Amino acid sequence: MSLLADVVAASGRGLGPATVARELGVDVGLVATVLDHAARVGLVQTSSSALGRTGCGTCPPADARPPACAACPLSTG
Repeated sequence: MSLLADVVAASGRGLGPATVARELGVDVGLVATVLDHAARVGLVQTSSSALGRTGCGTCPPADARPPACAACPLSTG
């Protein structure tokens, strides 16, 4: 698989960017960049776009975030 496919698949399982980075052995910044690209080309939706608004207000704990939060710039960790 490609890094893009691996990151999208791991995020689809509900893993946050930091966990995906650890699992794949890459920098979390690279995962964030890949997720940003995936959102821009329509492979994933950010929580904001999925909910039709510009921000969440609050983020659930990293292990409890849905896949839609993966590329959200407000979501950290």
